[in-house]
Amino acid sequence: MNVDRVGALLAGAVLALFIQWPIWDRTPALAVVNGVVTVAFVLTGALMAQYPEQRANGRLLAATGVAWSGVWLDGWDQPVLSTVALFCPAVYVVTAGTVLLRYPAARLPSARERAFVVVLCGWLLAIYLGTALTPGMESLGTLGQRPYRPPPLFPPEAAGVIRTADWLGAVLLGATFVLLLVRKARRARGLDRGELVPVLIGAVATGVSMLSYRVGKVLAESDESVTALRLVHAIVLLAVPVAFAGAALRRRLERGAVADVVAGLSGAATVEEVRDRLRRALRDSSLEVLYWVAEEESYVGTEGRPVEPPDEHDPGRLVVPVTAGDGGRLALVLADPALRRHGRLVEAAVSAAGLALENARLQAGIRAQLEQVRASRARIVEAGLAERRRLERDLHDGAQQRLLALTMQLGAVRTAVTDEDTRALVDTARAGLRQAVAELRDLARGLHPAVLSQAGLGPALESVAERLPVPVRLDVPAERYPATVETAAYFLACEAMTNAAKHADAGQVRVTVRASGGRLHVEVVDDGVGGATPSPGGGLAGLHDRVAALGGTLVVDSPQGSGTRIVASIPCA
Repeated sequence: MNVDRVGALLAGAVLALFIQWPIWDRTPALAVVNGVVTVAFVLTGALMAQYPEQRANGRLLAATGVAWSGVWLDGWDQPVLSTVALFCPAVYVVTAGTVLLRYPAARLPSARERAFVVVLCGWLLAIYLGTALTPGMESLGTLGQRPYRPPPLFPPEAAGVIRTADWLGAVLLGATFVLLLVRKARRARGLDRGELVPVLIGAVATGVSMLSYRVGKVLAESDESVTALRLVHAIVLLAVPVAFAGAALRRRLERGAVADVVAGLSGAATVEEVRDRLRRALRDSSLEVLYWVAEEESYVGTEGRPVEPPDEHDPGRLVVPVTAGDGGRLALVLADPALRRHGRLVEAAVSAAGLALENARLQAGIRAQLEQVRASRARIVEAGLAERRRLERDLHDGAQQRLLALTMQLGAVRTAVTDEDTRALVDTARAGLRQAVAELRDLARGLHPAVLSQAGLGPALESVAERLPVPVRLDVPAERYPATVETAAYFLACEAMTNAAKHADAGQVRVTVRASGGRLHVEVVDDGVGGATPSPGGGLAGLHDRVAALGGTLVVDSPQGSGTRIVASIPCA
């Protein structure tokens, strides 16, 4: 136990002994409990004040204990001490309520709470002053009839108004206090919520005790019953310092939990493991880690993609820079802003995870390189698709149109000549040109079918299925997808259907296309002879490369004699 705690303990004990001395003879049990309550508040306040972020709350809590003792200064039968005791109930209620509304923050969170404290303070002072200055009224303090009363200021008839205002204000302010606590509990997150639970339990217990005391005091038939109620209320009031002590203990246990969780990070931890362990340690499911990749001169996320980090002073995000062993940039930990109140805990967790963050940065760099390769492959696919479209347009609008014009010119020549041998030669030339146009159309369709761009995947596959000698059942939604995805799915289905018709001796082919989870799933199944394998340089190998370039997967299941099933999954988000 350090010097501050010893000093707080001695100060509280001396204060309690001094103030409670006159009532030892009348109510020794109440004097003991009051002394324990005073010491508990002062000692807990000193304990909380050791944390910089809780210093103000600790001082208020210690002031609550002092004010609670001050209520019993009536017992000394001195005008000055009784006057001080007159205001002490308002002080301990306001200070305790303020701490309960603020904790674990160092200030009241909004104007609502500040207005409530001001109204509560004004109402209590008005009620206690009105009671003391109205003749014939029993004091609302804890000792009942005060030995010393100031000269009356209000007529006896004011007693009814004061009692009504007292009960009405108690109900309204009590209900408002409960609503503010509920609102606060619902907004608390992560570590704050864990620390807030014992404090809220203490607040509820004290509130129930105060209400029971007020109601019981009205119904009590003897001084002994009122003394018993005071004793019970004082004992229950211990729930407040005990709750704050429990919250401080929980904070210490949280630090141990951080050490245990982060200590499990090994040198081989992945970027996801580092992030997930920090999330569990700090109770923040939104926590993210960005790694600095010098080669890219940027921060990247766990997926390896470049990410623009938020400003370090952004109020909506806690940004914790992490430096490497050589002093250079290592990572940024992005956490819930509520963790600003747990700066030491966050710093301890990040420091303990330093080695794992170093290793994870290497993995993040590798992922960034792989992401670049993937993006490069995707750009190649995009460029290839654009080139196919250009060639298809050039063939359609250029060579094909010129061949068709030449066919029409030959038709005019045939009409102009009368020699049958010449006409036969012209007819042969026209037939050859028609064949060339048909082959050119097939070539253009093979490069990139115009119907795919114009109408979508379903109609494009229907046009292919109609030309095949094997029945094809299509189940393709009408939705449109990115051009690269539609093109990959189209050529995959075309290759599979063509193989089934030409090589598999299939009696039927089924093509199913479905989109789910941000991916397009394409399945082509036939009942042919099976035995298809993706050989190097073959059509299936080319399809695998095309799908992989878009970040997708391709699976071929073709057992001998049992048909072939080709399944592809392509990102389409």
